[in-house]
Amino acid sequence: MIVVMKPHAPDAAIEAVISFLVSAGFDVHRSSGHERTILGVVGNVTGDDVGVISELEGVTEVVRVSEPYRLAARSAVGATSVVSGKFGSIGGARPWIAVEPVSGNDRTSTATFLRGPSLVDRGFDAAVSRSAEAPEAVGGLERVSLAATGAGPGVHFVERVSGSRVEAWMQSAETWLERRSDVVLLESGDEQPNGTRSLDVVALARARERTHLPIVVDVPRIAGMGRRSAAVACAAIGAGADGVILRVRIGRDDDQPRVPASLTLSDAAALAERIRTLAAVLRA
Repeated sequence: MIVVMKPHAPDAAIEAVISFLVSAGFDVHRSSGHERTILGVVGNVTGDDVGVISELEGVTEVVRVSEPYRLAARSAVGATSVVSGKFGSIGGARPWIAVEPVSGNDRTSTATFLRGPSLVDRGFDAAVSRSAEAPEAVGGLERVSLAATGAGPGVHFVERVSGSRVEAWMQSAETWLERRSDVVLLESGDEQPNGTRSLDVVALARARERTHLPIVVDVPRIAGMGRRSAAVACAAIGAGADGVILRVRIGRDDDQPRVPASLTLSDAAALAERIRTLAAVLRA
């Protein structure tokens, strides 16, 4: 942390700030120029520390140069972490591809589909649910919840709040890492004034640089339409995502789905193969 004093701040004010910092357990290095004094502060700095120091007499600015999170920082581990289970491996060399199965109007074909191994045979890793409690399996795939909370086994997804900075996302993940290790970041895009969402590839790339936690992109929420899913998914992998979620209509291909951005099973399988090919090229 760097504490910048006001121009021509009196020595009494500077010494008072130094005394406060030392009493709080920090090491302080003073650098005095012709007009201004700068204090270099070494220690475990919290957000409250920054706020309190900013209010001290003679202080004009406090710059936090250390990361406000440690468990989530890439420097804590180095390589991208891998979260594994019956749902596959999220964060490995091979992109994790999950599907969100949605039904159409034909209930008979939907029921037939759910009893078979149709999804697992297509090479997908897992299925996802948006409810807090996920059914055990669907189409032969283990299903995980995107909204689960608490300390139960599985995966805990930490979603970035629309419009928030990467640092806030990391800090949110930090609180969960103190309780569990199966934390995965979920990127759902930024909501626009008209209700649509967009993928911020720069923010995604920055997050990949800053954290060791695996990142999964919620393609259907961002794409909004099935024909945009391929572009969003490929952009996500190109920006460093470790996995994507695709929405798949189950039952007959010609059965109209009840939610948007739904792909037919064959289209989703083809996109999954394309994603893995792209990742293999980028990570070679």
